[in-house]
Order: sequence, then structure tokens, then C-alpha cells
Amino acid sequence: MGLQTQVNLYYSGAVVGDRASHNPVVYLPTNPLAEGVVTVGNFVFQGTDPSSQVSAAGTVLAGFVERLLNYYNFALLSGGTLGIPDETPVTVATIGEFYTSFGTTAPTVGQKAFASTTDGSVSYAAAGATVAGSLETSFVVREVRTSDNLVFISNWTPAA
Repeated sequence: MGLQTQVNLYYSGAVVGDRASHNPVVYLPTNPLAEGVVTVGNFVFQGTDPSSQVSAAGTVLAGFVERLLNYYNFALLSGGTLGIPDETPVTVATIGEFYTSFGTTAPTVGQKAFASTTDGSVSYAAAGATVAGSLETSFVVREVRTSDNLVFISNWTPAA
């Protein structure tokens, strides 16, 4: 058996929920707690207590769940997950630039991002269009990477 030739100290620069640029990000004033499991790289909604909880389902959009490495997985044989457990703090951005993913159909630059009201997942459609069971967000597609199914979404506008 050969010796280890590489140690990966840093996670990939582009995965779902990561920041897509070094531009400023605006967060909720406090980190709310997850009401049920919420998914990194999806949108969340105000929870039962809007000042302290967010939920994967709802009707009042709270923001986008950013990926931060602040959760530990102590079960060595368990698989990785993007789920943030119930009653765990969630970092929710209201303004910024992030990576999310797409399914089988790639969006196009300029399309709006929509949040599913049942699970917070992201879908895309032209500005002014509607997506059944989803709310339109202020985020717009800036770049599409078909090689790894990543979408750069943004609602950040530089000061004039």
C-alpha cells in the first residue's frame, strides 16, 4: 500500500449554498432556529415564531440558507447531508450572491429564482412569469455552470 499523497484541507470553492463572490452579504439580524429540517442552498420561510424560527415551508420568505461549516457529524459511518436539523441555528442571507443547483433543465442568465413553498427548493423562470407552488424571490441568475449543475444567483446591487 502506498503512502497518502494529498491532504485536502479546504472544501471545494463552488458547492450548493456557498458564496459566489466576495461582495457583501446581508443577513437576518439574528440566526434563527430551524423549525424542522431546512436544507442548505434552499430558501426558507418565517416559522411559527417569525422572530426566532425559519422553516422549509411557508408563505413569507425569510431568505437563502448559506453553507457554513459549523456543524459536526460525530457518526463516522453516516453519509453527508445538506440538512440542518430541527432547533439548530441557521445562517439566513437576505442579500448576496450564492451558488445553488438545478435539475434536468438548465436555467438561462437573467431568469428569476423562485422558492418552493413546500420545501424551499429553487426553480427558475423568466421575470414576470409564475411557477406553481412557488414564490418569486429578488434573486436573478447571473451564471450557469452545466459541468456541475451549479447556478450563480444574485440580488446584490453595488452602491452608486
